[in-house]
Parts: sequence; C-alpha cells; structure tokens
Amino acid sequence: MKTPDGPLAGKTVLVTRPKEQADSLLSLIKDQGGIPLPFPVVTITGTDKTLDEYSIQHLSRFKWIIFTSKNGVDHFFRIIKDKELSFDQHKFAAVGEKTAQAMQERGIHSILVPQRYDAEALAELLKKEVKVGEKVLFPKGSLAPSFIKDQLKDKADVKELVVYETKPAQDLDWGLVLKADCCFFLSPSAVSFMTSYYEKKQNSRILKTPAFCIGPTTKKAAVEKGFQHVFMPERYTAEDMVKLAAIYFQGGS
Repeated sequence: MKTPDGPLAGKTVLVTRPKEQADSLLSLIKDQGGIPLPFPVVTITGTDKTLDEYSIQHLSRFKWIIFTSKNGVDHFFRIIKDKELSFDQHKFAAVGEKTAQAMQERGIHSILVPQRYDAEALAELLKKEVKVGEKVLFPKGSLAPSFIKDQLKDKADVKELVVYETKPAQDLDWGLVLKADCCFFLSPSAVSFMTSYYEKKQNSRILKTPAFCIGPTTKKAAVEKGFQHVFMPERYTAEDMVKLAAIYFQGGS
C-alpha cells in the first residue's frame, strides 16, 4: 500500500462540518496527504417554524439584505424561490468570499464584503455604509448571535429572519474523536455540540487535541471550552485552515 505524501501525511483530521458541505474540505485534506475523518456534529435544516411572511412579501421596504453564512444565503433563497421578487433596489453585504460566491450564483453581483472575513469587520463596514434609518434584513440561523443587529441598533432598523436551524447530529461514532490528530471547527456550534457530549462523559482528553478554527468567534468558543492548543488562520477560509494545519504538523507552528 502506497504511503501518502504531503505535509499532512498520515495525520487524521476530524472534520466537524455538516456532511452536505464537507466534500471540498475533505478533498483539500486528502490533497495534502491527510486522512479526513468526516464527523458532522452539526446538522443544518430549513426552519419548520412559521416565517415572518410580512418580511418576505414586503422585501421592498428593506434597503439592505446581509448574510453572515452560506447557509443563510441557501435557505433564504430556498424560501423565496417560488415568489416573484425583484432585488433591483436592494444593497447586499456578505461576511466573506464563500458567502458572496453563493450570492453571485443567484445573480447578485454588487456585494459589500469586508477585507477581513468576520462579523466584527462586516459590522464596522456597515456602520460606514448604512444610512441612518435604513431598514436591514438579516437572514440567519437559529443559533447565530445578534451581533450585527446590536452593532447597528443606533443607526439602522435591523430585522432578523431565522431561515435555518442548527442542531446537534445524532448517531455519530464518537470513538472517532479520540483517534484524531487534530480537529477542524467551522462554527462555534460545532465546538459546543462536541464538548457538551464529552462533558457528560467527563472525558477531557479531547481538549488536548489541536483545534483549528475558521475564525475569531469559533476560536473564542474553543478557548472558552478549554481546548489547550487552538489555532486560527490569518484568512478565515477552509483552504487556509488546511494550510495552517500543514505548517503545524511540519513543525512550523
């Protein structure tokens, strides 16, 4: 059997991203010689709750529509797909390049994106661009914080619209976690769901496993939960997480 080549050769990488979104990241890890362990501790589903139909049917009253995740984009457009709506008069903002790309795939090309891909940078940019009194629609997940709304509260009227639910997955092989050389976390929810399981088992061993986090909010969650070795790339992308892990296992971090 051929020994894998690359900076991650022989290293097992636990990937906590939802399974329907993990393929590209699993491939990136394999390309670097790593052994990806799919572990979708987070599940994303369209909300079954009654939506605020007024907000959907009267989108024209909003000047801005902002997204802080690809999931938000996917499920917002899923909801409105059968409705005849125009976005000619709207302005759009996205937290990062992957979110913006999902919007572009739906025909939206003028998108405000911060240079640093996190909610704090997006909020600071919006403070400069949004005019006093403008109405902002923020499609989001059930566990997404109200940071954007809080940051703009003195300037804009922000309406949050929950378009998907984030829940812990069931029936996972939890033994995989203890086999991993490192963990990849792409949301605070993934950190929370994993550690809550092991807190019940009173097993703190996983906290010694290197945790690679996609951005500041996820990193903060990992630190607060007690992970002892937490890393975050300078650019908040999955590709850069893989690069950082490769550097780490080559002795460069």
